[in-house]
Amino acid sequence: MPKRARGTLLPLHADPAAASLRAQIYTTCVSAMQDGRLTPGARLPSARQLAADWRVARNTVDDAIAQLQAEGFVVRRVGAGTFVSADLPRAGKTQPPARLRPPNARGRELLAAVSTWGRATSGRHSPRHVPAPQPFVAGLPALDEFPLDLWRRLAARRLRHSGRELLGYMPALGHPSLREATARYLAAARGLACAPEQVMIVNSTMQAVDIVSRVLVERGDRVWLEDPGFPNLRAVLAPSGARIVPVPVDSRGLVVARGIALAPSATLVHVVPSFQYPMGGTLSLERRVELLRWAERAGAWIIEDDYQSEFTYEGRPLAPLHHLDGGRRVLYVGTFTNAVFPSLRLAYVVLPPPLVPLFEAVRRQLDDHTHGFAQALLADFLDGGHFGAHLRRMRALYQARRDVLVAACAHELPEWALLGPTHAGMNAALHAPPDRDDRVLARCAEAAGVFAPPLSRHAQSRGRCNGLLLGYTALSPSRITAGIATLARSLRALPRRTRR
Repeated sequence: MPKRARGTLLPLHADPAAASLRAQIYTTCVSAMQDGRLTPGARLPSARQLAADWRVARNTVDDAIAQLQAEGFVVRRVGAGTFVSADLPRAGKTQPPARLRPPNARGRELLAAVSTWGRATSGRHSPRHVPAPQPFVAGLPALDEFPLDLWRRLAARRLRHSGRELLGYMPALGHPSLREATARYLAAARGLACAPEQVMIVNSTMQAVDIVSRVLVERGDRVWLEDPGFPNLRAVLAPSGARIVPVPVDSRGLVVARGIALAPSATLVHVVPSFQYPMGGTLSLERRVELLRWAERAGAWIIEDDYQSEFTYEGRPLAPLHHLDGGRRVLYVGTFTNAVFPSLRLAYVVLPPPLVPLFEAVRRQLDDHTHGFAQALLADFLDGGHFGAHLRRMRALYQARRDVLVAACAHELPEWALLGPTHAGMNAALHAPPDRDDRVLARCAEAAGVFAPPLSRHAQSRGRCNGLLLGYTALSPSRITAGIATLARSLRALPRRTRR
């Protein structure tokens, strides 16, 4: 069997100051070592491979490498290859790693050309870091409890059995095995009857909303969004030209009558009926019926976002809107991110049957499909009963952590800080009175090591909500208790405000 080419790929850059090809090769290698592209211990490709890549004579490459070896930049090991030296000598002025710098005049000119949407979106509370399991980052599952060894075995088996089949293009609506497994899961867990052909696999619920808005919303159409709600929705819907209509929520969920009064002929509604984000209310049966009747009269579409319905700790969740509607005007959206792990990036949409061919054609024109191997592997996880077992374990674990959070808040927090509904979901709203600015509360908490974003960040209307969002599912009981104690000290140290 012939040896396979190994080593770091390295482009040869022409250097007008270099007198020969040998000098250009030498300069290219030294520069790569000094700017970090070739790190100490990295293996260089063979001279034969470099000569083929750079289209130069092998003797020229050998001469350049011999010079690098003589000066201590590389070491040659018989039978192993050529490697970057662990102790690189200095050769001229080394360049520091590239860093972002404040924009110069040209940079400011480029920023001025950014679209209105890009400017508005970048200014909306962009996170400063990747979410990590610290008190009280919301939406993170307990990743240390995920059955990684089982996942590894399933992955190895799937690669052995059909690895090459998964290297090509996938069907636009998703891998058939995952569409079938998702339909079976929804029927068993949510009482939602749908054919596998109605299921479209996407990367996230936000991508689902993006595709739905592209297909069903014309520029200038009105779209109801819960207020407060998930902030990213506004950025996702903006490119469609939709006119956002903030509709208030209360303890019984979306105030449908208010939505009808504000925009009776809206085209689309996004609603989170099971456990409203971020307030935690549940859309009552009366309002579910009211919303469906209005949608039928107005010819409106409803996106039912059931993002955390798997984690219900008290009672039984109400039947989905999709079940009540029969799938005529409701597009049911869910995600596996919360229940499995965030980087999986797999979600789904259950489409009304007449829309399936249309969405398939549109998806083919956009990003075509999602990661094939991840889809097939997740299907194995569902069909093997592992997903159900994992959900049951996580539901019990999160309920116990929820109980710790509730007890700690009752014991530590000042009387004016009230915890919202905690019967389901992975986070809870901590309400503060109007005379406490939640943005100030959040900044002071973060300075003490507690990350709890202000509830007002999620609202489009001033004064709609005030408080902090607490995520707890990724935290051990001891970290929850310690985090609430730290938060309590921060809250008590803050004075009241006179005006917002």
